[in-house]
Amino acid sequence: MTSRKEVAEEIAVRREGLAVTLTELDDALNMKKQSQRLAEKMTASYQQNPTPWWIGVGAVAVVAVSAVAWVLFGDD
Repeated sequence: MTSRKEVAEEIAVRREGLAVTLTELDDALNMKKQSQRLAEKMTASYQQNPTPWWIGVGAVAVVAVSAVAWVLFGDD
Protein backbone atom coordinates (compact mmCIF):
# COMPACT_ATOMS: atom_id res chain seq x y z
CA MET A 1 0.00 0.00 0.00
CA THR A 2 1.33 3.45 -0.87
CA SER A 3 1.84 6.02 1.79
CA ARG A 4 0.43 9.51 1.81
CA LYS A 5 3.90 10.90 1.21
CA GLU A 6 4.35 8.81 -1.96
CA VAL A 7 0.93 9.87 -3.23
CA ALA A 8 1.72 13.52 -2.52
CA GLU A 9 5.04 13.21 -4.38
CA GLU A 10 3.31 11.59 -7.37
CA ILE A 11 0.71 14.34 -7.40
CA ALA A 12 3.45 16.99 -7.31
CA VAL A 13 5.28 15.36 -10.23
CA ARG A 14 2.12 15.12 -12.32
CA ARG A 15 1.11 18.67 -11.45
CA GLU A 16 4.51 19.93 -12.62
CA GLY A 17 4.16 18.00 -15.86
CA LEU A 18 0.71 19.46 -16.46
CA ALA A 19 2.01 22.97 -15.76
CA VAL A 20 4.69 22.53 -18.43
CA THR A 21 2.11 21.18 -20.88
CA LEU A 22 -0.23 24.11 -20.21
CA THR A 23 2.61 26.59 -20.68
CA GLU A 24 3.50 24.99 -24.01
CA LEU A 25 -0.15 25.10 -25.10
CA ASP A 26 -0.42 28.74 -24.07
CA ASP A 27 2.67 29.58 -26.13
CA ALA A 28 1.38 27.63 -29.14
CA LEU A 29 -2.06 29.27 -29.05
CA ASN A 30 -0.93 32.82 -28.27
CA MET A 31 -1.20 34.59 -31.62
CA LYS A 32 0.83 37.61 -30.52
CA LYS A 33 3.79 35.43 -29.50
CA GLN A 34 3.49 33.34 -32.67
CA SER A 35 3.43 36.42 -34.90
CA GLN A 36 6.47 37.85 -33.11
CA ARG A 37 8.36 34.57 -33.57
CA LEU A 38 7.41 34.47 -37.24
CA ALA A 39 8.53 38.07 -37.73
CA GLU A 40 11.86 37.27 -36.07
CA LYS A 41 12.33 34.20 -38.29
CA MET A 42 11.47 36.17 -41.42
CA THR A 43 13.83 38.99 -40.49
CA ALA A 44 16.66 36.55 -39.80
CA SER A 45 15.98 34.75 -43.08
CA TYR A 46 16.03 38.01 -45.05
CA GLN A 47 19.22 39.17 -43.36
CA GLN A 48 20.92 35.85 -44.05
CA ASN A 49 19.96 35.70 -47.76
CA PRO A 50 17.65 38.36 -49.26
CA THR A 51 17.73 36.97 -52.82
CA PRO A 52 14.76 34.56 -52.47
CA TRP A 53 12.73 37.34 -50.92
CA TRP A 54 13.39 39.64 -53.86
CA ILE A 55 12.54 36.86 -56.30
CA GLY A 56 9.24 36.40 -54.46
CA VAL A 57 8.51 40.12 -54.60
CA GLY A 58 9.22 40.11 -58.33
CA ALA A 59 6.95 37.11 -58.90
CA VAL A 60 4.10 38.75 -56.99
CA ALA A 61 4.58 41.97 -58.97
CA VAL A 62 4.45 40.08 -62.29
CA VAL A 63 1.26 38.30 -61.23
CA ALA A 64 -0.35 41.55 -60.06
CA VAL A 65 0.52 43.43 -63.27
CA SER A 66 -0.67 40.48 -65.37
CA ALA A 67 -3.99 40.35 -63.52
CA VAL A 68 -4.56 44.08 -63.99
CA ALA A 69 -3.64 43.87 -67.68
CA TRP A 70 -5.98 40.91 -68.13
CA VAL A 71 -8.85 42.85 -66.55
CA LEU A 72 -8.18 46.00 -68.56
CA PHE A 73 -7.35 44.50 -71.94
CA GLY A 74 -9.13 41.15 -71.89
CA ASP A 75 -12.03 40.42 -74.22
CA ASP A 76 -15.42 40.85 -72.60
